[in-house]
This record gives sequence, C-alpha cells and structure tokens, in this order.
Amino acid sequence: MPLLLPPPPTPPCAATSASSRRDPLDAIPRRSRRRRGGATTTASRTRSALSAAAVRDLLADDPTPRAFSALLKAAAASPRHRPSLLGEQLHAQAVVRGFLGGEEDSIILATAVLSFYASRREPGLARRVFDGMPRRNAVTWNALIKGYAQAGRGEEAILLFRDMKRQVGGDAAPDKYTFPALLSCIGREGGAGCTQVLGGALHAHVIKAGLEKDPFVGASLVSMYAARGTLEDAKFAFDQVDSLDPIVLSSMISAYVNCEEEEGALLLFLSMLCQGIKPTEFVYSSVFSVCGRMSILEMGKQVHAHSLKSDTEKDAAMRNALLTMYSDCGCIDDAKKVFSSNDNLNVVSYNSMISALGQHGYLKEAVEHYRQMKLAGLMPDDVTLLNLLSAFNHAGLVHEGLQIFNSMVDTEGIKPMYQHYACIVDMLARSGQIGEAMKVINVMPFEAEAPLWRIVLGACSKHRDIETGEHIAEMLFEIEPYEATNYILLGNIYARLGRWTEAEKVRNLMDGRGVDKDDAFSWIEMGQRTHRFGVDDRSHPISREIYGNLDRLISAIKVAGYVPDISFAAHNIQRDRKEESLYYHCEKLAFAFGDLVAPSGGTLRIMKNLRVCGDCHCAYKYFSLVTRREIILRDNKRFHHFKRGSCSCGDYW
Repeated sequence: MPLLLPPPPTPPCAATSASSRRDPLDAIPRRSRRRRGGATTTASRTRSALSAAAVRDLLADDPTPRAFSALLKAAAASPRHRPSLLGEQLHAQAVVRGFLGGEEDSIILATAVLSFYASRREPGLARRVFDGMPRRNAVTWNALIKGYAQAGRGEEAILLFRDMKRQVGGDAAPDKYTFPALLSCIGREGGAGCTQVLGGALHAHVIKAGLEKDPFVGASLVSMYAARGTLEDAKFAFDQVDSLDPIVLSSMISAYVNCEEEEGALLLFLSMLCQGIKPTEFVYSSVFSVCGRMSILEMGKQVHAHSLKSDTEKDAAMRNALLTMYSDCGCIDDAKKVFSSNDNLNVVSYNSMISALGQHGYLKEAVEHYRQMKLAGLMPDDVTLLNLLSAFNHAGLVHEGLQIFNSMVDTEGIKPMYQHYACIVDMLARSGQIGEAMKVINVMPFEAEAPLWRIVLGACSKHRDIETGEHIAEMLFEIEPYEATNYILLGNIYARLGRWTEAEKVRNLMDGRGVDKDDAFSWIEMGQRTHRFGVDDRSHPISREIYGNLDRLISAIKVAGYVPDISFAAHNIQRDRKEESLYYHCEKLAFAFGDLVAPSGGTLRIMKNLRVCGDCHCAYKYFSLVTRREIILRDNKRFHHFKRGSCSCGDYW
C-alpha cells in the first residue's frame, strides 16, 4: 500500500503587530538610549552584541538597576567563546553603586548577574552571588539550577532543587521552568550514578505540582525517558500532555528514534501531518534519519518533497540528515546534489559528505572534499579525520591512512580518540597486518573493548590466522560468553581451513551455552513496498517464481565462471549439501525477486542486516554481468556497487 503523505498545512499569516512584540531592552530608561552626536544607542548595541561602548554609554547616563539587568542579559546571550570581561565589569559597577541590596530591583539585577555567570558555565561564581542575596524568588533558583545542570553538575542541581522545595513561602515554589533543566541533566547522564532513580521521582513532583500537562515540561520528560531508553515511560509522559504542541511531538518522535522504534516515529509523524501540525526542522531531520536507517527510499523522497512544500527553513542539521538519508538508501548521487545545493556549508556538512563518499567507496572524492573544506577556511574536527580514516580503511590504503593518523596532532592539532585508534587497528588487521594491529592495541592509551578485539578476530578469519584467532576467541568467550558473533568468527576460521570437526565443536559449544546467532535477512523496496527475505525463505507469495528465477540465474553465472565457495556455508550442513545451501542465502533471494519484477536493466538496491558473505559477493558480480544491471548492496558495514562484473570495493571489504 503506497505511503502517501497528506499535503502540508497552509502556513499561517506571519504578519504580527509591532506593538504586540515587546523588546526586552524596553526596560532601559529612555535617557540611557538617547543618541549622542549620531552615535548608536545603547539599546541598539545590545540587540546585536554587548560592547565596551555600550557599557560606557550606560555608565555615563547614571543608569538604574534595570538598565544593568538588560545589559547583563545581552552579555549572557552572547556566544560563550567570547570574553566575559564586560559582564564582570557590569557586576563590579553594580556592587560599587550599591545596587545589590534587598529591594525588588536589586533581586532582578542579582538574578541577572547570577544568570550571566551560569551562562558562561561558571556555576561556582553564580552560587557566590546566590549565597549573597538576602531574598530570592523562583526565577533566581531556576537560574542557578539551570547553570549547574548545563555545566554537567547534575547532583548539585538536584540538591538545589531539594533546598528550593524546603523554602518557606510561595515565591520560590518550583514551576514549569524548574523541571526541564533537571530532567535534561538526568537525561544526559543516561540514568547513571545517583540520578538513576531520580527521573521517576521528579516525574512525581511534576504531577504533584500539576505541571504534567504543560508542553514544555512534558517534552522534557519525554526526552529524559528516551535518553534512558525507557520508551514506555516516554509514551506515558507524552500521553499526559494535554496538547498537540510541535515541541512535544518532536520529542516523542525523537524518543522513538532513540529507542530504535522507527515505525512508531513514522506513524506519529503521519498522525502529526493528518492533524495539520507543521513539522519543525528537527522533526524532518529525525524522519530523514528513520528513512535512511530503514532504507525506505520512496518514503524518504515523499518526506523530502513535503519539507519543500511546507516552506520549512532548511537549517544545516536538516540538510545533513537529508544527505545522509539518500546516502543510506544507496543514492549517493542524490546525496551529492543535496550537498551542492547547500549555500551554508559547515564542518558537519563536509563530515556528512566525506562519510557518505567513504562508505560508497569514492575515496578520491572524499579526499577532494577534505581539501575543499580546508580551502574554505573550515577547520577539520575529530569526526572529519575519523571519516577520512574510514574512507582509506575501506579502500585498503594503509600507508595513506597511517600518514593521516600520524599527522593528526602535528598538522591538525587533534588528539586521536579511541575511535581513531580502532580505525587504524581495523585498517591494519583487514590488510593482513594482524601483528601490527596487535601492537597498536598494546600501545594505545585506551583499554581495548570487546568490539575492537572482535574486529581483529574477523580479520583472523579472513586471513586464516588460526593461532591469533584462537587466542582472541578464548578471551572474548570469557568477556562475552553469550555473543554469537565471537563463536561464528572462530568457526569461520576453521571452515576456511577445511577443519570441519573443529568448526562443528564451536557450533556445539554455542548450542551448549544457549547462544543464538542473529538471523540474516535482506530486503528490497519495490512498488512502494518492502520485501524481506531470510535464508532459504519460501514465505513470499510468489516464492515459486523467485526460486525458479534464482535457479536460472545460478546456471547462467556458473557458465560465466562463478564457482561456489563452500567455506561460507553453514557448519552444521552435510558436506554434499553445502554448495546447494549457498544458493538460497537471503541476498541472493532478494536479487532473484528484484530481477523478476523490475524492468530489465534497471538498478536494484538491496539491503542486508549482516555483512555480505564472500560467496554472495562473488555471485553478485556475476549477476551484474549476466543481467546487465547495476546492483547497489548495503550490508552492515558499507556499500557495494556492482556493475559489469566488478564491485566498487575492489573485492576489499
């Protein structure tokens, strides 16, 4: 059934009366905003950025506490990387003039000073101002709590909330601005430490305060639960909100994405459109991510078209998500078009494009984009270098990759992180330099985690290094006794060496420990529907025709030179049936279906949840030769573009 999106809602009239918009700088008395010899007024200066001239004008005009407050708000709103000296000078002048007393205006000014320090990630200084205040209101408490939360000091923020609750009087009662900051810091910690049980407790406080229906608080609750991976709790918080606020809907869609419930995200997005609610850029970005992750190209195209019709402002994050979506669906040319149409390229844009090109095997273009990025005056970051290293890794260019890695600190000023070392280990191991890969593991300033050891074990399987493979496998069996991949990789080493007895022992060890491996499956989108196939799957309505076409294709590619590699057959199959079992791998069934129903010579895009096996990779090259089709296969590591009997990976993956 086609996934047709409803038309975008008609944008509401944007015209707004000027009198209905209140400028926060209106709090500054008129005399402090008058012109002097045509000079820019203090108020107009603070609208863009706080300047020394604005401070001089203020001090010359005999300012009031509220004028100081307005300028401190402008200082707090300026980018954090700018010096905070002017804000500190304003604080000093306020102290000298005796404005920080006990009156109402002084509470407003002290709160502005506190908020300024909190915005600069200096909660300690903000706390000193707070402790010196004879009176405090909810705004003051909220500003300090938010400062600690944004600085990553969640436990202290929670303790402040406790003290706030204990205050006598209604002026300092927690309100809808108190809880979002607390919930966000708990979400960032992912439920770790002493905050693990506080999410539910804060939710209870929200309900007790009667704020569970507030969209701002509700969105924060949903985001907090999503960050902790508790989707059911996120749904409960979402259902409590008595609103169709776009921010709340965005949070719930993000929760589905974070918890890998892609279908839930799509259904909520469609419900949002049907109710005439205009999606935000963040919502579109999330849905693009879902479409890319699920490789549902037609849906992605429809969402893209809808975003264009809805006149949504194309921010950088949304464009980058769109680029990645097309890349993840195998449409690298469309990804390039999205990149080229972006008039506001930033580091993230280049990172997305370099990553996409590397995954599709376009190393030269990835390097060229890296060069263009530097020519544009953009500084590469650690993600840029990781994507570039990954591109060299996929291409098997070990020497060039090592050059990039060794120049990270000296040339780019970037300290290698764990992921960079892991990429180098993978690069060396897959090229057959397993000993060198082990040396890197031993000298890197990080302790190797199980996935990195598994990378080396996979390389041992590829290069038939039984001694190292057995050593690593024994280590992994102890660390992760129920991870099926570890057993499969060791069994593959034995199989490739023809040691079927040892391979069978590994299989029996898996069974004895109750370890189940992930089932392999492939899928192909055809006719606005997704068709999924497992190994030896006969559940499709036209299964008989699919198997008939596959038998015909196997005969054709055998004539062309294809020789089945039985080392990739399952270990527990009798030897005389191993070759036949290879024919019915899920990716071969998906191709046979696509070849059967798609127009002759058309491109087929096929996805697989696991890595493509060597026999299927070989068969796909012959499929592209005998059918004259281009085949784009995405496995869980990278893309393979098969054309006229060859693959873009150069048989190196």
